[in-house]
Order: sequence, then structure tokens, then C-alpha cells
Amino acid sequence: MATRFTTAALIFLLVAGGDLRPARGASVGWNRVVLVELFTSQGCSSCPPADEFVRDFPRLGLGPEKVLPLTFHVNYWDDLGWRDPFASPAFTERQRWYADSGRLRSPGGAGGLSGLYTPQMIVDGTVHFPGGQRAVATVEIARAAARAAEVDLTGEAAVAGDDLTVTLRVAPRAGFDRAPDWRAVVALAAKSTQTRVLRGENRGETLVEAAVVRALSDRRPIGAAVGPLRITLRKPADLTWADVEVVAFVQSETTRQIAAARAIALPR
Repeated sequence: MATRFTTAALIFLLVAGGDLRPARGASVGWNRVVLVELFTSQGCSSCPPADEFVRDFPRLGLGPEKVLPLTFHVNYWDDLGWRDPFASPAFTERQRWYADSGRLRSPGGAGGLSGLYTPQMIVDGTVHFPGGQRAVATVEIARAAARAAEVDLTGEAAVAGDDLTVTLRVAPRAGFDRAPDWRAVVALAAKSTQTRVLRGENRGETLVEAAVVRALSDRRPIGAAVGPLRITLRKPADLTWADVEVVAFVQSETTRQIAAARAIALPR
């Protein structure tokens, strides 16, 4: 896959030890934070390598200033031996929302998608592939990073008990279309989880996973004025604030493309 692109296309190489380094002589321009979504399940035997890849992002040089991962546990594996404690019908619905759009493309450029699968990785809301394909992911992440964000996204968080309120401000950049197509979304994720799987395809395994989404907001119109927008989520009772990370992003309702993504710091 990587051989299809030139150095100017921001190809990264997977070198010994699994580290991600720029190709020698490459002109690497990281113009935006890239949102990477992984649809996964603890009941799926092919999912742990993809979850491990996401967990490795910081070690591979893909920290939150470059890439923001979110792992969504779908629930259509739950009747096959193991009920994933992090699975939600809402996350399955988000995956179906992508599939039904007809807008996702493969790395080779082919459009469309038939059915849902795990592990599925979606980069920038537009390209999908099996989540364990590290080399493919590297190229697609770099390609997405080369595109400038359409908006400047900032925000702050306030905590009251188990409620999180995020105030977002969306400032359009030149050429941004303020049509009502654009939506803001906030995800509340567990930084890391560890689960001993007792049944199903991963029976006997202890799965360590990162950026596990526990709550997801509705897709909220940002409005023609592109003014402050407040979104409230409730933290699950089994999760402490110290273990929470918050990600906000702006996404097209039509094309599914991500305009911008940002990590939101929790108050200390």
C-alpha cells in the first residue's frame, strides 16, 4: 500500500521495533489533529491486535497532539459467548451510520460498504480498513494530517458530580461553509481498561484497551453563528474522573468528513 505514494504524500515507515518514523528526506507537515475511530468487540478474536495498535499510538509517536483515537465497542457480538461490558447499541448505530452513508472509501479508493465488521478503523471519517493493518493506518493517518482543519475548535470542561459539561467554540477558517450540515460531538472515554474474558472467542485472555468510549453525545448542529455550544454527558459510575479523557470533534452530517478534533482537558 505504501508504495503507491510518494515522499511528498507523507509516507511513514514501520521500522524495527514497530516505531513510526518519517521516511528519510520526507517533508512531514502535520497540519491537524487526526481522529481515528476503531469499532471493536471483546467477543471478536481478531480485535485484540487492533486494540493493541491503538494502545501503542503514543509509543509510536502518535500522541494526542497528532492523533486522537476513540474505540467504540459494538454489541452485535454479545450473543456469541461473551457480553462486552463496554458495548453499546449507540456505538453499533454509529458504525451503521457510517455504513449507510455510502461515503466511506477503502484505502484503494473504492467507495461503498456492505455490512458491518470488526475490527474496523475509520480515519478522518472518510476511509475505512481492518483495524490491525498498521502500515495502511500509518499512510492514511499521515494523509489526513496533511489536510488543514476547516475550523479552529476550542473548549473547556466543567464537572459537577458525575456530569461533564463541555463548552465548545468553533471558529471557521477561510472557505469554511457554515451550512447546517456540520455537527459537534463530544466523547467521554476511559484512558485504559483491563478485562478478563471468561467466555467466547477470547476466553482466558486479559484484554487491555485504550480510549474506550463510555459516553457519546448526540450530533449537535453548530449553528450558522458558530457560537459557543454546551454539551453535557454523564460519567459512568464505575469510572473515576482521573481515568477519563474527553474528545470533541466537528463532523459533516453528509460526507462524514472531520473538520477538526481536539482533546478537552478536565479541570484539576
